[in-house]
Amino acid sequence: MKTIIQIHKESKYFVAVDMTTNVADQGLTEEEAIKNLKKGLEEHYQILTELAPKDYKISFLDIEVEKYAQTSRPVG
Repeated sequence: MKTIIQIHKESKYFVAVDMTTNVADQGLTEEEAIKNLKKGLEEHYQILTELAPKDYKISFLDIEVEKYAQTSRPVG
């Protein structure tokens, strides 16, 4: 699964925010913030699937959004 995230610096922490779910996490480095966000998103989607009514079908949808997103802007 791919998603679009934003990364910015607040004080001494980097903050990574998923633009789709608004789930966010932080770290002392960009890499740590992204790693923590990834774990948080996995937990977010796990909870969503657990809370879904049992008679609802859950499936995956792949879409391409890379051409719309700017992927390289300076952080800091």
